[in-house]
Amino acid sequence: MPPLPVGKHWEEAEGHALAMIASTQSKLSNDAAFSHASAALLHGLWVLTVPERPEVSQSTRPNLHAKSSLWRSHARLAHNDVTTLDGRRVTTLERTIADCARTMRPRDALAVADSGMRAVLHADRRTKEAEVARVAELRRCLRQMVDTGPPRGRRQARAVIAAADPYAESPMESVLRWVAVSRGLPAPEVQMPVHTREGTFYVDLGWRWTLRRADGSTVVYVVLLEYDGEVKYVPGDGLVDSLDGAVAAVLAEKHRENLIRENPDNTLRRFSKRDVFDPDRTFARMLSALPREVRAELTPVPELLYGTALRPHS
Repeated sequence: MPPLPVGKHWEEAEGHALAMIASTQSKLSNDAAFSHASAALLHGLWVLTVPERPEVSQSTRPNLHAKSSLWRSHARLAHNDVTTLDGRRVTTLERTIADCARTMRPRDALAVADSGMRAVLHADRRTKEAEVARVAELRRCLRQMVDTGPPRGRRQARAVIAAADPYAESPMESVLRWVAVSRGLPAPEVQMPVHTREGTFYVDLGWRWTLRRADGSTVVYVVLLEYDGEVKYVPGDGLVDSLDGAVAAVLAEKHRENLIRENPDNTLRRFSKRDVFDPDRTFARMLSALPREVRAELTPVPELLYGTALRPHS
């Protein structure tokens, strides 16, 4: 599995990929459109692995033996599968989500699907309850696109779309959730509200279990996971613009965490960039927070854990 993106290295790769897209636009046939990871980049979605070459979909079958500066996929794009961005023909957000769900590695596909659904719906965690029907309809439409498309990669795409959530607020949150659900944990609540004596806070991922003991009593477990992006506390690069602001942000975060931990039902685990680089280590830390009864029932999801990733033909 390729490494996760890191700061300036990823920005440089993204810049190079976008420059290649611009330089190859004139090589496209009339009905071709940028697709897959290239379309995701152009839409501003979360692309964890930047493509080495621009990716396009076209109605003519690519020459598999010819060298090319493009990844070419054979696909008959309907009129409503294509949009225009800055003068370029690009697959729509919905078609891009479906294509990436079928061909990318599951981890990467989930990040694209999360951010794509977020972009389509303009999702807001404060209005989740009012948007249930819209999320379900979008998921149905994406599933239909997958079911009526090429059969290869379909099982993975169905699993990715079922696991996708428009309320994820960063690509590393998507990766953290992928670690959990691919290894058998049920889908967590994304941006889960946690009520404290000083108000309600939102946590990246959360589960709540009410379990019955042998003596008939019940016990509540609330497991909360958060990803800490180091850059958000760096003056000028993240959410603060000065050293004083960084200190205040760290203290406020510590106070928020203390309030959450006051409830004895709550178990909070924080994860960093170093953690998500090692999925097995990350999952082991998740397991340590789970009740024994939940751990015993976990079954990995092969379509999300290993996938059936396919690259477009070159």
